Amino acid sequence: MDIAELQKLIRVLESSGLSELEIEENGRRIRLAKNAAPLAMFAPQGVAGPLVVPGAPGVPGAHAGEEAATPAPAEAEHFPTIDSPMVGTFYASPAPGDPPFVVIGDPVEVDQTVCIIEAMKIMNEVTAKFAGTIEKVLVDNGEPVEFGQPLFALRPLE
Repeated sequence: MDIAELQKLIRVLESSGLSELEIEENGRRIRLAKNAAPLAMFAPQGVAGPLVVPGAPGVPGAHAGEEAATPAPAEAEHFPTIDSPMVGTFYASPAPGDPPFVVIGDPVEVDQTVCIIEAMKIMNEVTAKFAGTIEKVLVDNGEPVEFGQPLFALRPLE
């Protein structure tokens, strides 16, 4: 299964009323789950059972030059988030040395690129699903992220 097929499965799960989806094909098992503590992604052939990736909340962080601050649980729940659509590495800018796509206080529009997630040597742009203002950056540049992990807290437009 390639990354495009995996992304399609993720979109199907997100748009459905299902909370979990598990598929086994050619000796590989893929299990996707919404809001689950342990999240299994896939296991290479020859590995017994799924590869389990423990669910963890977003790690607070900031872009270079900004102070990192841990959001209070109530504060993190107060704003909707832009979440990682896949497992990979978070990059705040298009290339090393370039300015970040967005910083705290930036307005964002629907389908605006906010970061890149590198997965299997492929750079995948992450876009905003709704308009608003960046309130918090919840991960550091170059940090590994999990499927569904919050990346940004966004204050919706009123």
